[in-house]
Amino acid sequence: MTGTMQALYDYTLENRFTAFLTGRDYAEADSLAEALLNALRGKLPQPQRERLDRLSDALMEQRALGLEAMFQAAWSVAREV
Repeated sequence: MTGTMQALYDYTLENRFTAFLTGRDYAEADSLAEALLNALRGKLPQPQRERLDRLSDALMEQRALGLEAMFQAAWSVAREV
């Protein structure tokens, strides 16, 4: 991303993004995922819990990269209009 795009992305992520995560579907999915992750984490011995945490971190990084790609795609489409 260019510096300008990065600044817009950072601003959007910090100031606007969460306003669009207010739907019931998102809240339910988030709660379910958190509950399942915590239940699994609670049943695992320490070495496996550490692996689960590393997997969770990797998935969060993947999600962040996906959000950046979606932002870039939306930016590209907006410029074409």
